[in-house]
Amino acid sequence: MWQVVLTRTGKGGMHMALGLLAAVMALGCAGTVVKSEYESARTRLQRPSEIFVYNFAVTRQQVKENQGLLQGTVNEISGTTTLEHETEIAEEVQTVAADELVERIQNLGLPAKKVSGTTPLPKGSLGITGQFLDVDEGNRARRLVIGFGSGQSKVDIRVQLYGYGLDPSRSEPEIAPTKLLEFETHADSGSMPGAAVTAGAGAAAGAGAGAVVGVNAAIGGAKSYRSSMGVMTAKSAEQAANFMSEFFGRQGWIDRGKVKNADRP
Repeated sequence: MWQVVLTRTGKGGMHMALGLLAAVMALGCAGTVVKSEYESARTRLQRPSEIFVYNFAVTRQQVKENQGLLQGTVNEISGTTTLEHETEIAEEVQTVAADELVERIQNLGLPAKKVSGTTPLPKGSLGITGQFLDVDEGNRARRLVIGFGSGQSKVDIRVQLYGYGLDPSRSEPEIAPTKLLEFETHADSGSMPGAAVTAGAGAAAGAGAGAVVGVNAAIGGAKSYRSSMGVMTAKSAEQAANFMSEFFGRQGWIDRGKVKNADRP
């Protein structure tokens, strides 16, 4: 079950208050899918002793704040520039992706932990890294007034898994990690109708100084995110973990009962 939780916040509350409407839409009819790009032909690899999850790369070029006409006014009122707002989004999605993946992989029974980008991958381990390809708030006004996919927000991520010293059949020692899996996730706000036929928008708009989006997920209870971009990133991480669970199951690293099928296009 999904729910929206409102609470007071400090600086940046204006962004979150207005962002709540986008989050409601993202929760209502959002779509999240996974597309496979590459999988190694190697099977029955050794179960990794550690799984390192690195922060996914993201730059301002990949992040676009809300393109609605009022965004400049919102920035001015909250004392935030476009650069600062987009930097906040980048930091949020980067943190959410890593934290969600660690938790979900641990729930599969594997030893995952978040590490810094400078941490070397030791032999016998698996490394998970990636890049945000597109983090776009879309056009909030168009979504509310027109709906049906107009002004859609989205988060696109590319994920890679690297193994180091996991293939016992190799005759020569590995001198560097080997790519085992690569795939992309896509999450968007869906194609729900506009505000004229959407219930609850008025209540959300009156949230006050700030809002935190709360997601009552199937695993882990209620979680809070600062924006709809955080919500979409969490859903992408869920699908990414499901896709990886299929790979882990094929390798025999987890029980088949823990494998979850990812949604595909």
